[in-house]
Amino acid sequence: MDVIMAPVVGYWNIRGFASPIRNLLHYKEVEFEDKVYTIGPAPEYNISGWTSVKPTLGLDFPNLPYYIDGDVKLSQSLTILRYLGRKYNLVGETEDETLRVELAEQQAVDLRHGLMIMLYFNPNFEKDKEEYLKKLPSLIEPIAKFLGPNSWVAGDKLTYADFILYDALDFNRMFSPETFQSAGAEIVNNFLTRFENIPQIKAYMTSGKYKKLPIVAPVAEWGGQSE
Repeated sequence: MDVIMAPVVGYWNIRGFASPIRNLLHYKEVEFEDKVYTIGPAPEYNISGWTSVKPTLGLDFPNLPYYIDGDVKLSQSLTILRYLGRKYNLVGETEDETLRVELAEQQAVDLRHGLMIMLYFNPNFEKDKEEYLKKLPSLIEPIAKFLGPNSWVAGDKLTYADFILYDALDFNRMFSPETFQSAGAEIVNNFLTRFENIPQIKAYMTSGKYKKLPIVAPVAEWGGQSE
């Protein structure tokens, strides 16, 4: 009798790019192995736990995060999320919904990238932080307008893009709580709360397995600390 192995998600011991993948699998109540690779302390930041196995996993483009489920071996976080979206019917059902999902996906990625690029290896972090905080409300406003009265980016149906958007917004909320306390942030705050109150997500986030921090690697200027 063939033994069915649980899927494996491999990533650093941070939220980073794997958090939406982990959240989605917990939402679907999928039993999976959360393979965590550790980044060592300063100044070496040793990553040999990953580099030693990197060429052995059968990935076309070895990188973190990765997802392995039998013959399916994927890297690239968006590829993994799109695959899981199709697998678990967390995609748009009409052309309009599909376009909204794809738009939200890319906008969320841009929002997350804008924060992360500032955090890593940035000798001008304090100055850039001030500028980023000034423009953050203008980054949140179009997302709120896009969501409007909808529960999720596609409308009433949860899709994989909501998982990306949740983390992109939550990372920024943790970076600048004040920005999310303004009246203009009400819609995105409602979105964040709605996501966190999905029964499966709430169960995961209160289980002790879920870690709000670290968001990024310890080499970053902010967000690399543990809870």
